[in-house]
Amino acid sequence: MAPKITCNPIKLANVLTYFQKSRVAHNIKDLEKHLPSVASINGMQVKDYLQSLSDENRITVEKIGSGNWYWSFISQDKKTRQKTLEEVQSAHDKASGVTNDLRAKLAGAQALRVDEEMLDEAGESRPELVARKSELEAEIRALQKHLAAYSDSDPTELERKKREMAAFKHDASQCTDEIDALEGWFKTGGQEEALYGLRMELYGDEYDAEEGGLRELPA
Repeated sequence: MAPKITCNPIKLANVLTYFQKSRVAHNIKDLEKHLPSVASINGMQVKDYLQSLSDENRITVEKIGSGNWYWSFISQDKKTRQKTLEEVQSAHDKASGVTNDLRAKLAGAQALRVDEEMLDEAGESRPELVARKSELEAEIRALQKHLAAYSDSDPTELERKKREMAAFKHDASQCTDEIDALEGWFKTGGQEEALYGLRMELYGDEYDAEEGGLRELPA
């Protein structure tokens, strides 16, 4: 359900910062008590701000027991980060393959055009040759346009993607510590049964029953 008001982006950021700094789960009563002073919002607007952050996947909302609990970490969970890594790598590989193919076609078309121009200069051109030359020039323009669409595969952009992937790996590792902190908070509150159900729901195949937590992220 969409929020009933247009949320102020600065106040949204303040709410998100409150979640990330606390590193614990909050119920709605706790948030309605603290968020008005944290983000300078009306108490009646708290649910709208929570809904907006939830719609943007900036916070996690889970029903545990009789009510909803809300939390957020600076980094997303391990599974999301791993999926992002795979998507970035796949997009990079695809772009590199297409770019190399386009460069090869462009080089071939340019070489053919040079050959045709040499025939013209030698006085050996024919009407068919003129038509072929026009076709080649059109093909070169099309290839150049396609090549421009894959400019994100240039060396500078690829280096940026490598830095992003390194950051993703760092965040995935950090996330394990943050999840442990949240689970510890539930244990302290005597919510062992609810915690087990939450683990099974969130972690799925990534849950290691023997270790009682997420499987280790491959190096």
